[in-house]
Amino acid sequence: MITDRSARTAGLLTVILLAGAVLTADALESVNLKLGRVTGPGWSVDELESRLVWRDAQRAALLLTATRARLPEPFGSIAGLQLDCPDALIAADEVACSRARLVFSSDRIGPQQVRTGFSYRFSDRRLQLDLANIRLDGGRLSVHATQAAHGWDLTLQADGLQLDAVAARLAAAGILPVRIDGTGTLSITAELQGKAARPETGRLSARLESSAFSDAEGRLAGENLELQLDADVAAAGTRWRVSGELSAQQGQLYIDPVFVDMAKTPVHATTRFDWHPDQRRISLHAFDYDQPGTVSLHADGRLDIDASSMIETLSVDVREGVFPGLYDTYFQPWLINTVLADLDTEGKLSAQLYWQDRGLASVRLRPEGLTIHDREARFGFGGLEAQIDWAAQGPLRESQLAWEQGHVYRVPLGPSQLQVESAGSSVRLREPARIAVLDGELQVDEFELEYAPGTASRWHVDGLLTPVSMSDLTRALGWPEFGGRLSGMIPDVNYRDGDLSVGGMLLVRVFDGDITLSKLRLAQPLSVVPRLWVDARATNIDLETLTRTFSFGRIEGRLDGRVDELYMESWRPVSFDAAFATPPDDKSRHRISQKAVDNISSIGGGGLSGALSRSFMRFFKDFPYDRLGLSCRLENGTCEMGGVAPAANGYYIVKSRLLPPRLDVIGYADRVDWDSLVSQLVAVTRRQGAVVK
Repeated sequence: MITDRSARTAGLLTVILLAGAVLTADALESVNLKLGRVTGPGWSVDELESRLVWRDAQRAALLLTATRARLPEPFGSIAGLQLDCPDALIAADEVACSRARLVFSSDRIGPQQVRTGFSYRFSDRRLQLDLANIRLDGGRLSVHATQAAHGWDLTLQADGLQLDAVAARLAAAGILPVRIDGTGTLSITAELQGKAARPETGRLSARLESSAFSDAEGRLAGENLELQLDADVAAAGTRWRVSGELSAQQGQLYIDPVFVDMAKTPVHATTRFDWHPDQRRISLHAFDYDQPGTVSLHADGRLDIDASSMIETLSVDVREGVFPGLYDTYFQPWLINTVLADLDTEGKLSAQLYWQDRGLASVRLRPEGLTIHDREARFGFGGLEAQIDWAAQGPLRESQLAWEQGHVYRVPLGPSQLQVESAGSSVRLREPARIAVLDGELQVDEFELEYAPGTASRWHVDGLLTPVSMSDLTRALGWPEFGGRLSGMIPDVNYRDGDLSVGGMLLVRVFDGDITLSKLRLAQPLSVVPRLWVDARATNIDLETLTRTFSFGRIEGRLDGRVDELYMESWRPVSFDAAFATPPDDKSRHRISQKAVDNISSIGGGGLSGALSRSFMRFFKDFPYDRLGLSCRLENGTCEMGGVAPAANGYYIVKSRLLPPRLDVIGYADRVDWDSLVSQLVAVTRRQGAVVK
């Protein structure tokens, strides 16, 4: 705003300069003016004085001084201003100085001695000003400014600015949220045009070159980085329209938790948005981000800068995401401490995501030929194709998921397809699913999933496993090869808040008998330390099939057993109460081979101390027996042992029948180290043969 006083002062100054211009040096050798306070749109100068010392009719030495000048933001104020021009042109229509020295002290950039030049035409009130060699943040700044009746232009050129000094200045002004330390230089060219105290258009070009920088907490860091930023701004009523372009051709940048290696995959981004300073809101018209071989996306929406959740609305269209780059760079950092934290990936993905009312409103995912494999071999899928459609509100959305092959804990899965529907925080099967498992099939009749933000909170499944070859299954798991078939019911399996439980009895048919599992609960099954609780019952197990499977030596007969309160950590038993024995009503043939007897006896290293009753028994290939069995109560790494009946100083593991040849195998150790016992059992089952001597 131009006041009456400032207008009068400007008029008086014009009259004096015009008068001085028509006076010769002979008539007047010097002119001294004390103008006091001079003001203009957005600026003011206090105690302004000028001195002219004439050289000829149009040439004079000019000295201007002022105690203080207040400039438009962001330039602050200066003090001790002194302008010394030894050869100024003072004519009837123009005052100019091509070379002068300006001395001042700024509250923003400290004391300065600047080369300058200026000119002012009275006819159109056009002012031009050049400043050079301004020291700023370790670099140099030059300024070119022009003001006329139609408005003003300002060009700033900064070179060699030191990154840490610029970052400290921006942090102090509240523009940069963190303080950055490191080595690097910044070059900036800025152009502004405006009227009075209001900028109207502008252009910014900035280049950053940094060998290394980081903030104090290590959440922001970079190495060998080269960034180029170009932006245009224009005033439109109460808002600013901004368009910008960012490119990075080399270096590494870490913005917690994402690490981007631009040396391998350069980054290019463009944006157009409106900034509403009175509302502190951004209307994002377009944001396009491209990293070849990794991701290409487009976004638009509205942001509230001061809100805890900045997003009012946001639409993101991932036109193409390429694996493994997309996973390694942008997904994996957010998946630490989850089952998806360490994957090998390949394939492509497209997606549409929409946020509204500060929350995720809808998602559409389209993986194409996607392959994921857990590096810990817990799971993997190949040839994943899907159409995932989800919305937080509204009607049910239908989705499809299919894969060509997969595995869970090395158990192979065949081609399968799932049809699901979702609404809000729940997902369920639209129709029963059939998943090929080895030579059998997992038939899932019901599946329901409920989840909280970021995690599955509950799921439920009901199904059936049709007979699967135990030979194929055990080979896949790396276990000793079993014979027979595995099948069973999967009733009312539930998962809630990281724990899996079975509501009914889980039935497994194996070794020509039945194994039932009850009270089954599994905590964090895919974590580093999964935990399991279960009670088990074995009924009518065929010992010949079982012992043949483990190359233990042939035992004929049947076996019943129980395992109560089994507790495991990382799939290793911690405690249980178990007992296995010949059923009381078993009418089958009871025979035990010499190899089996020898193996039972040789587990003495494990503490059983089994012994044959007579040495001449070595001439028999097998023996009849009445009953056999073993019990173990595990606690604190030690088994409290027992057999089918008490014996002198011990317990019967194998108890002979009344008629000869009679054989007893007796255990003498009441307490056995569990790890040693397991080692002995593993060693016995891996032997090719044994001889009793």
